[in-house]
Amino acid sequence: MNKYIKGMASAFSFFTVIPLRGNYEINSYTMYYITFTGLAVGLIAAIPYYFISNYSSIAASAVAVSIIILLYGFNHFDSIMDFGDSVMVRGKEEKQRVIKDKYTGSGGTGLAFVVYITSIAFLTYFSPLEGFFTIISGEIVSKYATMISMYRSKPFGEGLGKIFIEKINKNAIILNIIPLILAFAFNLYNMAIAFIVIILAYLLKSTMEKHYGGINGDLIGSTGEISRLLFYIISFIFIALKLNLFLL
Repeated sequence: MNKYIKGMASAFSFFTVIPLRGNYEINSYTMYYITFTGLAVGLIAAIPYYFISNYSSIAASAVAVSIIILLYGFNHFDSIMDFGDSVMVRGKEEKQRVIKDKYTGSGGTGLAFVVYITSIAFLTYFSPLEGFFTIISGEIVSKYATMISMYRSKPFGEGLGKIFIEKINKNAIILNIIPLILAFAFNLYNMAIAFIVIILAYLLKSTMEKHYGGINGDLIGSTGEISRLLFYIISFIFIALKLNLFLL
C-alpha cells in the first residue's frame, strides 16, 4: 500500500472511530492528514444538522456536537475533563499529576459543560446553510489548531501525545493547509477567523507549556476542543456584524 494512503488510513484510525481494516502505526505520514480527519468528521456532523435545523435549531446543534464527540471516540471529551481538573491546582508537578490521574472532579465536569453546551448554544444562532459550513470549517480549523499545539512542543510524560509531537514536522504543517483552503472557499471571512483562532491556539499552547512544563495528549486534545468553540463564537460575531461572504 502506498505510504501516503497508509498515512491517511493511520490518521483516521488514530484520530477517529471511523472503522478501517488493518493495523496502522503512527509515522510522519500520519500527521499529513490531521485536518482531513476534521473535514470528514465535520461533514458527517453537518449533514444531519442541516436537515434537522429546519425543524429545531437546538436539536440540530445538540445532534451535531454529539456526533463530533462520538466520532473522536470521546477522547477529546476526556481531554477537556482532565484539563479542567488540572486547571484547579497549582504547580507544574501537581498539574501534571492531576491531568494524568483517572479521576474526574468538578473542574473537569465544569469545563466540559462550558465548552460543549456553549458550542451548542452558538450553533443554534446560524441558519441551516451557515451552520452546515461553520461545522465543517470549525472541525478543519480545530484540527489545524491541534497541530499547532504539537509543533515544536516540549512533551511531558509518555503516551500518544509524545509520539505525535515527535512525528509532526514542517511538511505536515504545510500539507494540512489544503482543507483550510476549502474552508476559505465556503466563506472568505473564514480566512480571518481561522487566523485569529490559530493565533489564540498558539497563545494557549504557550501558556500551557509555561504552567505544565510541557505538553501532553490531554493538552493537545483540549486545544482543539477550545479552538472549535472559539471558531463558533467568532463566526457568530462576524455573521452578527454581517461580515459573511458565502461562496458555495
